[in-house]
Amino acid sequence: MTLTEVLQKRTILQQYKCWYVLDNDFPWNIPSIYHKIHDHLDTTFPIPVIFCSIREANKIISDLGHDEDEYLRFAAGIYWRELGIIFIFHYEEYETLIETLFHEYRHVMQDLDADFRHHFEHDKKLPYKERKTEMDAFQFAKEKTNIYFKTLYGRENVV
Repeated sequence: MTLTEVLQKRTILQQYKCWYVLDNDFPWNIPSIYHKIHDHLDTTFPIPVIFCSIREANKIISDLGHDEDEYLRFAAGIYWRELGIIFIFHYEEYETLIETLFHEYRHVMQDLDADFRHHFEHDKKLPYKERKTEMDAFQFAKEKTNIYFKTLYGRENVV
């Protein structure tokens, strides 16, 4: 089953390009966030971004023929490399949402970088906070989030 087929079985509350909202509690305007994020990334990525609960993400992953992951319950978002999808689970606070999007897009950039990609496999053996992929993504997200909020509000974000 393709992602399009899987999503057709669900209620999509908002959609803009390849971003999908499946949760009634999502309070933000997707086109606005999409453009602001991609303006700060200086590019766009054809990676689907799905805003949903962890439970819904696990159902989608299962419908796509992959095993569900229990560790998702600790994540604000995840770039599922094997599927080429970003799932975002925490979006109640705008600043957290923005930082999570930058973090997960950094993982996409890392995956597209042939010189960096090998770290994903090597990092699996390390504790989460010691993974080069995560340290790089956290630093990138912090920098981009600060620039984003400085541009938006004239102040740096406290992340």
